[in-house]
Amino acid sequence: MLERIMFDRKKEIIIKSNEIPIDILKKHLVSFPYNMPKYFKDIPSTFVDGINRRIRSKKTVKSCSGFINLFKRSILFTSPYDIELFIERDEIRGSVGGHDWKKYFNHHADWQFIDYAKSDYTYILKFCPYFNIQCDKTLIVSNPWWHMNNFEIIPGLINCKEPLDLNIFILIKKGQDHVYIPQNTTLCYINFETEEQLKLVFKDKNYKYSDYQGLFYRFSNLKDKLLKNILK
Repeated sequence: MLERIMFDRKKEIIIKSNEIPIDILKKHLVSFPYNMPKYFKDIPSTFVDGINRRIRSKKTVKSCSGFINLFKRSILFTSPYDIELFIERDEIRGSVGGHDWKKYFNHHADWQFIDYAKSDYTYILKFCPYFNIQCDKTLIVSNPWWHMNNFEIIPGLINCKEPLDLNIFILIKKGQDHVYIPQNTTLCYINFETEEQLKLVFKDKNYKYSDYQGLFYRFSNLKDKLLKNILK
């Protein structure tokens, strides 16, 4: 019996939150087919020409394996909150739901990398929705391009064998002075490096940072989180 429990545990994606009730959080972490873009149902399977004849050899994205496979293996994370930020030269103001923006966002320090990038981006904002995710498989966060947002997020590859707060890094372009993200807007795709079928499990038990030897005790947990180089 013990071996069965351990085996099943390795195929779980465990979600916990001390902030968002689980019955609400479930609505914002969704899998296939509920993670598809809303416009998908309106796309025909084959191209229709100007005189309304269907051309079977002209395929649309509905027969694109790269598109379909992405959603079959993705969890879609949508914003639990209405978010609105006003960005001025030396100040950021705004709200997340009924709270001040600073409860859920912080300005990611420029000296950590953006000062060196020489790019069209002026700020990186770190959104902390206050839920954590745990899985024995490596987690991939990516920009939800197919949902056509008017903002971008930074991708990442994450070791989450111990519970990890899922933070979203939003890019702010030079000259941009406003960010508006209504509730249910797609924030990212979440994928896992595996061929195995995984189960999404929501747990009511609160999470305690002191239960794990992570940043609660140390300045850095980089050595714990680094993954092996798989390319030769």
